[in-house]
Amino acid sequence: MIFSIHIPKTAGTSFRHALKALYGDKVALFYGANDPDTHPLLRAPRKEIVGRLTQLEDQGVEVLHGHYHLGAVESAVADPGAQVWTWVRDPVERVLSHYFFIREQPLKRRFDEGEDPSKMDLATFAELRRMRDVQDHYLSGADPASFAFAGLTERFELGLGLLFGEAAPTLRRRYNATSAKDAVADEDYARILALNPKDARLYASATRAFIDRLAEAKAVKAPPRPTVAGASFITRMLRKAR
Repeated sequence: MIFSIHIPKTAGTSFRHALKALYGDKVALFYGANDPDTHPLLRAPRKEIVGRLTQLEDQGVEVLHGHYHLGAVESAVADPGAQVWTWVRDPVERVLSHYFFIREQPLKRRFDEGEDPSKMDLATFAELRRMRDVQDHYLSGADPASFAFAGLTERFELGLGLLFGEAAPTLRRRYNATSAKDAVADEDYARILALNPKDARLYASATRAFIDRLAEAKAVKAPPRPTVAGASFITRMLRKAR
């Protein structure tokens, strides 16, 4: 089974549509026990997910995608280098996107009693403990460079090509994207970056791995037949860009 971890505000909803286009009903979603999009077998606390994976596989499910932490399924992951997919984003841009998204579409529930993030200013929101190093938290401290695939939100279409090659779907639009952001002062940007040191290191590692994989794809020439997923797709894209 492939474990596709959707970190909030990293293009995970768009990736979900891409997965559905390629895998159809072989994709199972988990967005919490009470979310209507969650697969019926997974409408349970996160800690119980791993105990239900065999049932999912018996039903033909090949990909588990959603908001869950790697640690919740780690015991079922035999090889992260073959089974784990995710997308990561510049940590400051991720926080900003999360903040403005909530301002546009206030959540029905509060983060904690007395906290309504839709009414907070950016500085207060960024200081919330659960808004700091979110990506590292979802990946349970693992280095995304060790995964089968770690895409960059900022290079979403290119990442789809690297992962799926010729089969990469073309999405009509980006889903759940924030429509607009206010200008952010340099000092606020620097403060948010300082609040997310683990995410900054994680993003740097994923970026290096992404560039290395892209370089491999660029180096492939036919014949012989490409052995790196997406090589011919990337080559055509690079030619068009020239």
